[in-house]
Amino acid sequence: MTLYIFNPENDMALADGHPGYTPPAQIQQMRRELWWLPEWWAEEGDIVWNGEDHLSLPPNTHIEPWGWSPALRHQLNVAGVQESLLPSGEEIDQIRQLSHRRTAVTCLQELREQISLDGHFAGNTTLCQSIEEVKEAINKCGEAILKSPWSSSGRGIKHLSCNRLSEGDEGWIQRILRQQGSIVVEQFLHKVADFALEFRLDGKGGVEYCGLSLFYTNEQGAYLGNWVAPEGQKLAWLAGYIPLPCLQEIRRWWEERLKKICYKGPVGIDMMLAQEGICPCIEINWRMTMGLISCMAAGQGRYGRMVVEYIYGHYSAEIEPFG
Repeated sequence: MTLYIFNPENDMALADGHPGYTPPAQIQQMRRELWWLPEWWAEEGDIVWNGEDHLSLPPNTHIEPWGWSPALRHQLNVAGVQESLLPSGEEIDQIRQLSHRRTAVTCLQELREQISLDGHFAGNTTLCQSIEEVKEAINKCGEAILKSPWSSSGRGIKHLSCNRLSEGDEGWIQRILRQQGSIVVEQFLHKVADFALEFRLDGKGGVEYCGLSLFYTNEQGAYLGNWVAPEGQKLAWLAGYIPLPCLQEIRRWWEERLKKICYKGPVGIDMMLAQEGICPCIEINWRMTMGLISCMAAGQGRYGRMVVEYIYGHYSAEIEPFG
């Protein structure tokens, strides 16, 4: 039996790092109203937790949340889940460290050194630990994107259209440096499309490729939806922009790189197709993703656009069939 949990505050809870973390009211509302989302892929006999009920679980229960954080571990403990079913604090801290953007920065640098993409490679990123390092990196980029080490759905991200920092920009940067110790400066790319590769790791070096995700975001980077379709259709669309051997080279590289990481669970590698080329690592999500849900839905024969919306004061999620 598996216990599923939709905890969309996961990335912010990891940034905070404390068991008593309280998410913003709107994210709490999202969790209350969409707690049922794992019912889309749960099997008969599984449990989808609403975040409130007391839990009495058999000793062989597997727990699969949206993502692990000290806050969720504490919530489950309070709800009655026995310690033997929960990851240790050390294991969760390992996930927290993997989720730091330094992992994505390092992987992008390794990708640039190890694959060519036939001249289609795009993207540069720098991890900075002082305002001076931030200014130096911005000067090299010109137009840049600044990102806090832990952030999600457009939060903790700032777009600079030139290399001159306002007083407000400097204040924002200093706050992130105080709170999280570093900040990422990323070359701005003129986006054509967002895509991702979805995997599952078994914690023993095994890597399973789960599918290609084509997704939509707004100008702030907040998630809007996914294309739910057979893998072949998604590949055919990307082939109009990306030589398929390049995509195969990226996938092979990630499969080999992920074998070296001690982690068990889903992982999504967000990438970007831009006018400048292909950036094969925008960020790494060490958790469940909407992209993986869309791949599972396509595997069930569903076809359309998966949409998560906040409208008329409430959250909704559905797969809208293509007309």
